Amino acid sequence: MKSLFESIGDYQIVEKLGRGGMADVYLAMNRKSGRRVALKLVEHGAGPEAQEVVEAERLGAELQQHISQAEPRVPAIYASGEIDGYFFIEMEFVEGNDLSSLIGAGDLNSGEAAAWARQLCGILRVAHGMTLQVGGRELRAIVHGDIKPKNIRIDTQGAVRVLDFGIAKGLSITRRLTSNVFGSVAYSSPERLDSGSIDEMSDLWAVGIVLYEMVEGRLPFEAATNERLETIIRSRNSVRPLRDSCPIALQQIIYKALASSSASRYQSATEFESDLELFLAGKETLAAQENEQTRRTVPVEDIETRRSVPEVEHHPAMQPALVTAAKAETGLDRFYRELLEYLFRWRKWILTGGIVVFACLGTWEGVVAHTASQLKPDIVSGRLDVDSAWSKYMNVRERSILGLATLSLRAPLRDLLLQNGERVINDYRNSDNPKVQVREGDWLRCKRYLQRAVQLDSGDRKSTAMLEYANGQIARINHRNSDALNAFQHAAELQPKWADPYLGLARTYIYNLGDSDRGTQALERAQGLGHTFGKREIAMLAESHRKRGLQGVENAKLVEGTDQEKELLKKAKSDLDEALKNYLQIAPWGDSTEQIPEVQDSLGRVQIRLDELEKPNPILPWNWFK
Repeated sequence: MKSLFESIGDYQIVEKLGRGGMADVYLAMNRKSGRRVALKLVEHGAGPEAQEVVEAERLGAELQQHISQAEPRVPAIYASGEIDGYFFIEMEFVEGNDLSSLIGAGDLNSGEAAAWARQLCGILRVAHGMTLQVGGRELRAIVHGDIKPKNIRIDTQGAVRVLDFGIAKGLSITRRLTSNVFGSVAYSSPERLDSGSIDEMSDLWAVGIVLYEMVEGRLPFEAATNERLETIIRSRNSVRPLRDSCPIALQQIIYKALASSSASRYQSATEFESDLELFLAGKETLAAQENEQTRRTVPVEDIETRRSVPEVEHHPAMQPALVTAAKAETGLDRFYRELLEYLFRWRKWILTGGIVVFACLGTWEGVVAHTASQLKPDIVSGRLDVDSAWSKYMNVRERSILGLATLSLRAPLRDLLLQNGERVINDYRNSDNPKVQVREGDWLRCKRYLQRAVQLDSGDRKSTAMLEYANGQIARINHRNSDALNAFQHAAELQPKWADPYLGLARTYIYNLGDSDRGTQALERAQGLGHTFGKREIAMLAESHRKRGLQGVENAKLVEGTDQEKELLKKAKSDLDEALKNYLQIAPWGDSTEQIPEVQDSLGRVQIRLDELEKPNPILPWNWFK
């Protein structure tokens, strides 16, 4: 994955490993120590939520440092603090594969899954059993709070390594729960979603979800949105039955770990780890014993009912509620049998009706397809403006019951939308005429076109990148700087050889945030991708040097009378000279004619002060003959 920066502070960036929330993680080289590290950079955004993220990461780094000293399977923390406007965490880089990629490959067996889950429980056993003092508070346990496959790495030796304690929390001696609004919904327990609080049981639930996912290749609870998924988990429904290929003993462990009642689950990481060890050794587990006890408490008549429903017989939990469900399913089977008999009795009429309906649908779809074929030449030739073409396409689409009639229109309409979106982007990039400006309304129109293009083909990376770029420009104009930077960076990741996102980043950094260094880096990246600087980019360079030069003058005033003052003034003069050169190159474009005299005036004052500092001191004897 490409990264925007080549270096930051003492770190040489090698590649971007990932992003989550307000943090980026990079593979980097520490130039001082010479070691490869995982470098986490957390943005200092505006507002209380952003500050809470930074404080959570700061506490998480401190807790991870304590854990790594007691548990080597937790990556070590080498350093943390502030760097160039970011909170950074330098930690051990673990070679290997994320568990999420191994699950996606689909080649895990039940033995591997159980062994890795056992190691995971062992790490949590150490963390949950720690007592320490942090920030004047005595803590009795450390809860990770975000156990999921992306935060679990299998190293080159096949050992489990738990990453990213960024939202980890220490549990107070006096409180069993602690609040934590972060974390992934899919791996959050019902109790955590109910209260927003976490404890050791929250981590154990997440381990159960991860173990289910390793065995089954998918999550036990799924939904189209996080809101719907949260509702499903909080309703405490039973998980989807596991496949028969999963050993019964391991099924029993997983169902116990994800029982709807927290009292029925494993109560500690030690208990969970022990059951997994017993399974791997081929011995009877606690989950199997509890299952047998439950089976013996079911009345004989209920056992007979259960035997008629194989899928319930194989369910390890064997709770009375499931026996009731088995009885309900017997009645449901009877309904389906009667329905099939009814359909068989009337099969001829049903078949005839189906043929008639199919013929009518086909005829109607053919009529709509003919309308689409008449519309296509107008779209391809450009005789229709883009909004009219979209309106007519939507009209045809609404009439197409099967959705087949519009297939021939999608590609030419997408091309038309992209052409109109690219026209706005090209006008902005190529026009140096200040009278020809691309304003917010143009970007909103561009966004509308590109949203429609993505709607037609959601898998097209070019359309998605252009849409993100338009979103970035709209956010930049409205000074939503964090949103702008995220959008431009996403566009750059989707189209790594496209220079325009870096131009958007440069403009945001230089004009909105006053960050000359990052703005200049973004411009250099755009130039490296083949973009030829026009007057707009030269103006940005000039502004970057001007601001850096003026900041240098202010810094020199703070150390007035010292040797450092002279060095700062020389650097400020160099930046102001560069700014003046760039402004003169593009004058009278933009506000260059206004900036030139101001820069010249600043240069004059800097030169006067430098002359004063370089003038020999007449009091010193060795200067009498100078």
